[in-house]
Amino acid sequence: MDEETPAGWGASIYSWLDDQGDYTNTVQIIRDLNYTNVLGKTGSKTLFVADDAAFGRFYANNTWGVRSYKDLTESQKKMLLFGNMLDNSMQLNSLSSVEGPIEGECMRRFASNSPYDSIMVLDSEHMPDNRYWKPYREAGKIVCMGDNSTVPLIHFVEKMLEMKRITNDDYNFLYNHTTDRKPGDASVNGVQVEQPNIKCSNGFIHRMAEVVTPLPNMAEIIARKENVSQFNSLLERFCAPYWVGEEMNVRYNDMYGTSDSLFQKRFFSQKSQKGENLNLTPANTPVSGQLLFDPEWNAYYAGNNDLGGNVAMERDMAVMMVPSNKAMDEYWNTGAGRVLKDYYGSWDNVPDNVVAKLINNNMLTSFISSVPSKFEDILNDANDPMGVTVESVDSVWLGCNGAVYLTDCVYSPTAYVSVSFPALINETMNILNWGIEQLQYNVYLNSLNSYYSFFLPTNHAMLEYIDPCSYGKNKTQLYRFHYDPTKPESDRVWAGIFNYDIETGEVLDSIGRASTDQVKNRLNDILNTHIVIGNVEDGKTYYRTKGGTEIRVNNVAAGVGGMTVEGSYQINEGRPLVVADIYDQTEKGNGKTYILDGAPIMGTRHTVRDVLASQEEYSAFLDLLDGTGLIEQIHLNRNACGGDNISTFNTYHYTVYVPTNESIRALQQQGKLPTWEQVEAWEEAGLTAEKTRDSLAIVDFVKYHLQDNALFIGATAESGDYETALINPETGRFHRLTSKLDENGIVIRDEAGNTRHVLISNERLYNRMAREYQYDGIDKTQAGRIETTSSAVVHLIDQPLLIKN
Repeated sequence: MDEETPAGWGASIYSWLDDQGDYTNTVQIIRDLNYTNVLGKTGSKTLFVADDAAFGRFYANNTWGVRSYKDLTESQKKMLLFGNMLDNSMQLNSLSSVEGPIEGECMRRFASNSPYDSIMVLDSEHMPDNRYWKPYREAGKIVCMGDNSTVPLIHFVEKMLEMKRITNDDYNFLYNHTTDRKPGDASVNGVQVEQPNIKCSNGFIHRMAEVVTPLPNMAEIIARKENVSQFNSLLERFCAPYWVGEEMNVRYNDMYGTSDSLFQKRFFSQKSQKGENLNLTPANTPVSGQLLFDPEWNAYYAGNNDLGGNVAMERDMAVMMVPSNKAMDEYWNTGAGRVLKDYYGSWDNVPDNVVAKLINNNMLTSFISSVPSKFEDILNDANDPMGVTVESVDSVWLGCNGAVYLTDCVYSPTAYVSVSFPALINETMNILNWGIEQLQYNVYLNSLNSYYSFFLPTNHAMLEYIDPCSYGKNKTQLYRFHYDPTKPESDRVWAGIFNYDIETGEVLDSIGRASTDQVKNRLNDILNTHIVIGNVEDGKTYYRTKGGTEIRVNNVAAGVGGMTVEGSYQINEGRPLVVADIYDQTEKGNGKTYILDGAPIMGTRHTVRDVLASQEEYSAFLDLLDGTGLIEQIHLNRNACGGDNISTFNTYHYTVYVPTNESIRALQQQGKLPTWEQVEAWEEAGLTAEKTRDSLAIVDFVKYHLQDNALFIGATAESGDYETALINPETGRFHRLTSKLDENGIVIRDEAGNTRHVLISNERLYNRMAREYQYDGIDKTQAGRIETTSSAVVHLIDQPLLIKN
């Protein structure tokens, strides 16, 4: 077939173009690039071609500065030929199919062009202005390719638009309403297909209305537009020139007869070439901020590439919402960016990790999900509706890896107005900021649908964290957290572990460093105990944290330097924490941030049993509890406990009602509640049934005094029917108590109809806090991480709670 074309086979792509007489520009390009034999013989190619009339219009108006055929460089000729060629024979409708075949899934395909086709020599004026490019700016030039990946073609055909639910109005919006799309219309890189499916012996020709040129990527589009220069200056903080490597460099020099060093422009991003994380500078040092994705990456794809090959790239691309310079000025001076101006004074002073929040909020990972008919579903960095409207988008620029929406406003990240903002902007709090990011508390804390009181320990405070995992060990241990900006992002926070004298506060010998997993485990516990949903300045004293523990807040009116907060550790040890500063984010944000500089809020080492053993007034109930078997050292043969834990507790908060010693003894004397001495007597007498009956009666009595939901006197009033730890065998449900908490105390009504009261004459006997820990493994002396915790409050009540009188 290389020597003789079979009868009826038809003209080749090259001969058909040559025979028509009005494709002389394309034919000459084919000849100049020595591609006549390939397109003149059998094979498998698809070509998107413009006639000479279209080339005439191209020469009259183009961004390349080309006014005639003789002005075209070899690189430009390659872009016009190979950038409009597919290495497959494809009819128009089949362009929407991916491997399978699956129709309607494909919107982009790699053309036959090469990354070497568009290499540029950049002078100083056209290089980004940051420290990574500074040596090359000073040298005056750099040989650079935009991205080491092929530039894909974008094609919109009916089946794909239909499958992806992109309407004709969406399409017209994307092309700035210069089109009036009708069903069946198709375009490639924004150019209408006028005559599709011209069948040749070695493929298909699709005649285009105009000359099709390769689309730049989003980063290059933004860099070339003067009216978005302010946003671009922020964006290009995150890019650097990377050497392409020996193999590519040698190949380039062999191709062009040069001896240059070849670089590519890349952006520090969570998703860059091949879907990989780019978090190191060209000098292999950690970056100080990352974008969601690399806008220079031609082959960008959303999600994972688990589908294999180029399928993920073919199905979608990205969107960047880029504000005009006017919008940026308004944002900085009078809009939500004013908080940055007030704090930093100029954009140059705003750190990269803070700037990255702004840019990332305006980076949308899916083009398919970001067309106007789906604007209401676009979410911000807090997963709340962003509020994008058609009216806010001035125009659209389509790139090979996504669309750039020019906006007349700035979509500010909620991180700038949330209670986590002080941690983001203040380097003295970057340990907790790292924890917020790594553990994804940023989405939670950025929600504007809630009001938060966020207690934020400084780095100094994080030197005084008593490790709850050491509560089960012979020696108490202290974590001292540190932040190291020279490490990769995932390892920047580390902690040294020291033995610690809890009585004197003396830090003893070092025993090593915590693992990254241990660091994150403790930070997770810290964050859970420092976030309150609600306002801690509403006149109450006790507030429940996100983790279900309770904290005590006092002296609110005293404000900075006088207001105090205590966790169960601080309460039990008498060490209140003074609020060192307050950030008020209530006007446009979601609450207040209270800075702690002395130590973080911490949980007590005291279990419920420890609390009961601390006061003689609890002794009768403690005697009953000790014989029930409800005290455990290992939970479910899986997790070691930090002390004598109550086995019915399970990652929640509870109230323990303790009847007075006198009331318990009176009940026993009346024969309504057995004693453990009576149980032992039954056992000695060999009366198993009686022993079982009485021992179960005691266990049931104790369980009925363990209530789900911690009620603190001094907290927000609440009431309800709360489950106890005792199951009703007849119904299979837990027996309940009706408890009412108000400003006067707590009143409990049991199932027997009795009303009981929490005794509040002695502050040592109510609102007593306990916390019970479970660790990894069954040996608490080797515990490395907190698996779960439960918290409880202990109250002395006037009479026992009964199911039946």
